Amino acid sequence: MLEQRKQAHIFGRLIKTTNKQLTIEPMSPLEPHELRQLGKDAGGAVEFIVHDPRKITVEQRRKCYAMLRDIDAWTGNFNPELTKYDRKADFCGSLGIEWFSLSNCEIETARLFIDYLIGFCLQNDIPFATRTMDAIQGDYALSYYGLKYRQCAICRQHADIAHIQSVGMGNNRRTMSHIGRYVMPLCRGHHMEQHRIGIETFMKKYQVKGVRVDQAIAEMLRLGDWHVSGDEQ
Repeated sequence: MLEQRKQAHIFGRLIKTTNKQLTIEPMSPLEPHELRQLGKDAGGAVEFIVHDPRKITVEQRRKCYAMLRDIDAWTGNFNPELTKYDRKADFCGSLGIEWFSLSNCEIETARLFIDYLIGFCLQNDIPFATRTMDAIQGDYALSYYGLKYRQCAICRQHADIAHIQSVGMGNNRRTMSHIGRYVMPLCRGHHMEQHRIGIETFMKKYQVKGVRVDQAIAEMLRLGDWHVSGDEQ
């Protein structure tokens, strides 16, 4: 029986090209087992896929496989293909969409799947590896689901709701309307840092995305006069 080889997805940036040579820099440090496998394959054939800009991007695939790897470890499957199948089946079923491939799906499908994976991980408190957090840092869904599940968009510690714009003196945040304001989930430490270094420097440093409050988000987070319907405001 032929030995089944474990497939690894390694992502990199194309640094230099000639008609005879490609120079590629890994997007994140390679794991020891990846280095060993590459060493065994030195001099062998390697496949490179030229990206179609209308399809899933390399960055999107990197995010997907990073989170699927973490989910696989958390579930104890230790079977990446089974874990990928389970998550894709749940995603497709929840949205009522057709099966897709992470090698050539549409860019919007990939975006929605990334949002789904982030939400799944935060809902189930699945820890992210450092390389995973590096890949998804600054993703809007990390802020949105961080607000929903009260996890800091930077470190995933317990988070409070931080306002990007100051509420202002004389306003009562418990009774005022938050519609149209921007908020983000920050732990106590990062919230204090935000005030210490200033919001512009903070946002640039961490690339965190603010979430604009609409009626649905106000109700979800019970912000201010959330109980008042949009028609009554």
